Amino acid sequence: MLKIVLGEHSKGTTTLALEGRVIGPWVKELGRACEPFLASGRGLSLDLSGVSFLSREGVALLGKLRDRQVALLHCSGFVAEQLKADQVDESRQGAQSDAVLVERLRAHDAAALEMLIERHSARVYRVAFGITRNHGEAEEVVQDVFLTLFRKIDMFEGRAALGTWLYRVAANAALIKRRGKRIAMEVSLEDCLPRFRDDGHREGDRAMLVADWSPTPESELLSGEAREILERALECLPEHYRALLVLRDVEELSNEEVAEILGESASSVKSRLHRARMALREILTRQLGHAHQI
Repeated sequence: MLKIVLGEHSKGTTTLALEGRVIGPWVKELGRACEPFLASGRGLSLDLSGVSFLSREGVALLGKLRDRQVALLHCSGFVAEQLKADQVDESRQGAQSDAVLVERLRAHDAAALEMLIERHSARVYRVAFGITRNHGEAEEVVQDVFLTLFRKIDMFEGRAALGTWLYRVAANAALIKRRGKRIAMEVSLEDCLPRFRDDGHREGDRAMLVADWSPTPESELLSGEAREILERALECLPEHYRALLVLRDVEELSNEEVAEILGESASSVKSRLHRARMALREILTRQLGHAHQI
């Protein structure tokens, strides 16, 4: 969800204020919103103070807009790091493919490791934070991943892309860290799923949740309270299902790529992802449904 608000006009420059996550279909929506201003020749600024997350495509879009002289203002530290990782000099990025840098790393070239960290750290961090829900632990995972890359580069056989291999190491490291520090609020996935009687009606106290919050305006869903509900809902999901949501819906990888990263079949990923989405929606329905009935 992404809210785009027309802001201030000053000295021939228009400001668009963004709030939410620049992911999925909202990446294209942002591109479409910016295009008329760019075509008019007027200056354009994006206020990113309300942006909490960028997908790979979101980072790429903001990088392209920046190259077209769009000013990116008020970035959070996390968003700034994502954009910084994307702002690698094109001559270095183009000339030095991952395969070339891996070979340099095999020869103990520290500069190659630095370039790989610069290129992939933002993506690794997104996966780690999506699973652990803790900035400090996510940073530890990033360090562990690239330390593993340096120490065990000879174990990378090149059968998969380096990015996929790093995703796998990051997901496993984050899951291990999470399992060592389970928190009380995390519940079984079965407890998050709706239950139905033979006649198709909901069972028990869930029968009262008849409110449909899907038409709720984005401004309301993106409010501080609603966003907190979403964050808590994600934290309630078992870590493995949360990993599926992060890799599939945030990183926008295919079912086949997620299966390779998590060591599962594509059919298993598809089935478990469906259950994870159902559980997340059920948690939100319980919370937002109650809110709409009050």
